[in-house]
Amino acid sequence: MDLDALSGVIAYKHTGESVTTVTAAVDRITINHPLKELCDLELSGQVTFATGRSSMEISIQVAKAPEKGASVQKEDVLMTCAFTMVSLDPNTKKPVAICPVKVESDEEKRLFAAGEKNYKMKKARAKTGLRKQTPNDEESDLIHAMWLRQLDYH
Repeated sequence: MDLDALSGVIAYKHTGESVTTVTAAVDRITINHPLKELCDLELSGQVTFATGRSSMEISIQVAKAPEKGASVQKEDVLMTCAFTMVSLDPNTKKPVAICPVKVESDEEKRLFAAGEKNYKMKKARAKTGLRKQTPNDEESDLIHAMWLRQLDYH
């Protein structure tokens, strides 16, 4: 199973079958330890941030599969990633409200707080993106230099 499909399954378990859920973004992929040997992998994930609006953050972990009865150790976590999924009405294709995440344990509270921080950062970045404002002088110079470098490849 690929990571996007797994995030869809996790979102489906959270929202139920009454909505259509789509991938809005792959927010982060962090490689903690590169895979250096062939081994079985364990893919796991959960909804870490959802406030009751239409979007949710899904956090996924890829780790070396632990021995039977053991739990995954920190050094066995190969990769973590976060997806933003959005739930839509299957008929109108408009966003629909979903259940918020219920946080109870300290770990769930920590994950929710991290998800909330990511959410706020994404909102802040969206206000300063190229679709909202023109590049400043330094950014314009950087874009121009990148454009000139790419001419070498054509």
